[in-house]
Amino acid sequence: MEHPEPLPGLLPDTAPDTLRPAPRRPVRCALCGRPLTGAQSRRTGLGPACDAKLHPAGADIPTRRHEVDQEPLPGT
Repeated sequence: MEHPEPLPGLLPDTAPDTLRPAPRRPVRCALCGRPLTGAQSRRTGLGPACDAKLHPAGADIPTRRHEVDQEPLPGT
């Protein structure tokens, strides 16, 4: 038995070379305009250097807490 011709519209008329996904849209840093490549940078819209300028890391200064001897409150 012969194989029938494929039904029109079932197979794409394009060659496999043209089935590639479209390239990612270029995203640029909102501060300096450089192209962003990292996923986190693309989400935030800032490169790592510009993000560090706008959101500097907190200082590594330990909090000074100490116990103070206190007299009991009057009337208690």
